[in-house]
Amino acid sequence: MCGNVSVIVPTFNNSQTVKTTIQSVLMQKLDEPPDIIVVDDASTDNTVFLVESMGLKVTRNLQNLGLAASLNKGIRLSKSDFVVTLHGDTTPLNGDWLSQLTAPLVLGEADATCSLQHAPLCNGPTCSIWEKFLWGKLGPHHALNDKADGYQKETILKLGGFDEVRFRTAGEDEDMAFRLRLSMARIAPTRAEVRHDHRFDTKSKTRILEKILAKEYTFGRCGGALRRKFPTHRPGAYVYPSVKSPFSDGAFRVCLCIGALIPYLQLICIPGLVGVSLLGINSTKTNTRLGFRIILYPIFNIARFWSYTLGYLHGLVTGRQV
Repeated sequence: MCGNVSVIVPTFNNSQTVKTTIQSVLMQKLDEPPDIIVVDDASTDNTVFLVESMGLKVTRNLQNLGLAASLNKGIRLSKSDFVVTLHGDTTPLNGDWLSQLTAPLVLGEADATCSLQHAPLCNGPTCSIWEKFLWGKLGPHHALNDKADGYQKETILKLGGFDEVRFRTAGEDEDMAFRLRLSMARIAPTRAEVRHDHRFDTKSKTRILEKILAKEYTFGRCGGALRRKFPTHRPGAYVYPSVKSPFSDGAFRVCLCIGALIPYLQLICIPGLVGVSLLGINSTKTNTRLGFRIILYPIFNIARFWSYTLGYLHGLVTGRQV
């Protein structure tokens, strides 16, 4: 199985992970080699060299265009009926990943499929306390966030591809997931497993914290832009196979943060903000063995929520992630 499938790998400064990602695709148990389309978004490290050293052709953007544009370019280059998106820092965990991910597509049972994702390992000696707070609470989960997803190419093309105008480097996933639902597309979780091996390009704990908060600001802009694009859509988290409740929507945290500044509403929103900041603390403590340092966990989360809120308001005004 898995003939007529293209694996699109968008890369940008993924030199620490891309070789493992590509090797895992090449090791898939298939009747014929997979069609791998690597689209590099003007990397400044040796990502391109590493991919080409493995005998693969790299399609290079002359300037940094963003993740959505790279995905769209890969889809246009594909001559297959089915496309799989795989980020350059995401690794399939077994040789049956591609077969398991695409089986519902090939059988005509789904229009889009997603992998079971595992968070980055966060117990290594090089992992900062902030990364442990960020990843430690996450268990295996399904998400249609283009890290390791499958699509009927015709379905993607009918929707006009990923929105590279409003969501340049993030947010294209939830926008696509929402538009798939509006089109009544069938979305299926699968047993295909991957690990998202995100790396920050610095060893400085202070810089890592800054990058995490900057990423939250970006995610906030995505949330605000999505609300601006679809002002009447029901709040919720749409990247999951089953839409999660409005309490999972970033707008809920935005309301808590803003409400914490308003007299009388503070009586509800400040305790609510503290309560939400504590979610996942037990699993984080178990998975990371941080000991007494776990007391910083809610402070870290509240800082993230405020970064997201500021970004959300920005995105709501501009209607764009960037």
